[in-house]
Amino acid sequence: MTPPSDDPAFNTEVVKLLLQVAWADDVLEPAERAFVERVGASWKVPAATMTHLLSHLDQGKPLPQPNLALLRTRADDVLASAAALVAADGTINEQETEFLSMVEELLGRA
Repeated sequence: MTPPSDDPAFNTEVVKLLLQVAWADDVLEPAERAFVERVGASWKVPAATMTHLLSHLDQGKPLPQPNLALLRTRADDVLASAAALVAADGTINEQETEFLSMVEELLGRA
């Protein structure tokens, strides 16, 4: 998947959002986790950051919130990434669909 930006800081914020989307149903499916790990590495998100974010989920801790003001600057790219994640496990459930709708609203696309 093409990175939404050349800026690793922006891409890190997208990964934070992707993890929020993946966790919308309180389960991080193996396919979703693998997807986020792959994109994080290919988007040059620092490995320590990825480890930190994934450990939050492994320990049941709340995830850090993404910087929505920054993400709004490229909302279409962010939404495309979120939609790809939701489809990664082959199942799109109601919680994920609702969360995507909420993300669209937060990014000013609804």
